[in-house]
Amino acid sequence: MRHSPRSIGVGEAVGLLGDNTTVVVPVRRDTDTVRLDPAATRALDAFPEDVRIAVRSIMLALAPRLNEEIAVTVPVCGPRPVWWLALCVLDDALPRAEALFAAALASGHLVESGRMLSLLACAAASAPEEEVVAAGHAIGRWRWTSDDDEPVEVTLIGETDASTAWALERARIIATEADAVRRLVETPPNALTPRGLAEHLARRIAGRDESRLTAEIWDSDELRRRGFGATLAVGEASAQEPCALVLRLDGDGPLWGLAGKGITFDSGGLNLKRDPAEIAWMKSDMAAAASVASAMMAAADLGPGRPALAVLPLAENAVGPQGLRPGDVVTHPNGRLTEVVDTDSEGRLVLADALAWLVRADVKELVDVGTLSDSGDVGTSFWGCWSTSDALAQTLVDAGYRVGEPGWRLPLHPGYRRLLSSRVADSANAPTGIPDSGQLAATFLRPFAMDVPWAHIDNGSGAYLVVDADPWPAGPTAVPLRTLIEILRPHFR
Repeated sequence: MRHSPRSIGVGEAVGLLGDNTTVVVPVRRDTDTVRLDPAATRALDAFPEDVRIAVRSIMLALAPRLNEEIAVTVPVCGPRPVWWLALCVLDDALPRAEALFAAALASGHLVESGRMLSLLACAAASAPEEEVVAAGHAIGRWRWTSDDDEPVEVTLIGETDASTAWALERARIIATEADAVRRLVETPPNALTPRGLAEHLARRIAGRDESRLTAEIWDSDELRRRGFGATLAVGEASAQEPCALVLRLDGDGPLWGLAGKGITFDSGGLNLKRDPAEIAWMKSDMAAAASVASAMMAAADLGPGRPALAVLPLAENAVGPQGLRPGDVVTHPNGRLTEVVDTDSEGRLVLADALAWLVRADVKELVDVGTLSDSGDVGTSFWGCWSTSDALAQTLVDAGYRVGEPGWRLPLHPGYRRLLSSRVADSANAPTGIPDSGQLAATFLRPFAMDVPWAHIDNGSGAYLVVDADPWPAGPTAVPLRTLIEILRPHFR
């Protein structure tokens, strides 16, 4: 979708009201009713009387539903052409940015086509908040059926200045990359092989005007030469060969290292998925790799800054006669050995290869992302984070809260290492006799970072939703793309 968010004054907005237009108005919940947001009320007062009457009467009629739903849209009939009213709840119980993004996303998802005029922007007091609102509206407009060239018009009602214009441009970049991630994650696995994913992303990068970002694909022979034994083993059973996509972003300053899990389909291998229903959406197991790649592209669009190096190991975890077996031992680029106890814990294996290689590339800070487990059991509204660095962990969590994509840091306790002990290797990839968890996945990955400040983000609970989870509809979300863009962005301002 081609996003072009803009901001206009109230007077101009009134002139745009007509057919195929949706007006987004924020409301706030009280104990037993809802009320208009004060800033939106002031802007609404400049609209014609019939519009003000319609908003208030419909708000009263829909108040019971707004105690249960985050956004509602209805057609409005009157003396002017039929238009639509979307009421969205700005929840005071949520952190500010999260409340703004949730309201914007939910109302955006309700708009099937046409123009959006958003009074929600009136509740945003700064350019960063306007960016969150514009990005939320635009991201909410995406559908699997959307055409990449389909124009999407999102208009914030407010005063425009230089800071607003730049905020809207950032929102456009963010929404474009979120669309790209969601489309890849929703693509059927027979249409997106490891090599196909690598080539698609490489083509996107090659076709850009920005030359600071480059892409290189490592085939299975190159993976073997570089010691990616775990990635090769995970992909051994599939007819689709594994590969890796390596992205380099030029700049000045300490080098960021990023790694993203890219399993284009995960059967679980010989340790077949315990929950048969889970297999149906394992096309989403490459969501982290897609998010890291799009974050790098967004960073390039935002201007010169700190350099970054990303390694995305891509494979299909299938079942076959040459497949990885429980009990096999694999070797990583740093020579570390892992005993494979569970072939369904393959994501941490390929990330370990990437981490080991990035450490040898002399990165100064290191973040890996993967749909490894349950995100630390923090639910669909958060991504989980484990880290060896208080400063890096705080940077990640703060970034997520600024963009309305919250994360939660969990403890990384050394006592868990004994649960991954092995008699034939440096460690096992999963425990025996007890349930696996995000905590144990992070414990397994931790030694591969060595002394480099490192953080592991698990987006397993939120990257792909099987059912609706407000404010997101079922399907891909691109979490934690916006957080990754935010941690890169300070160096690009």
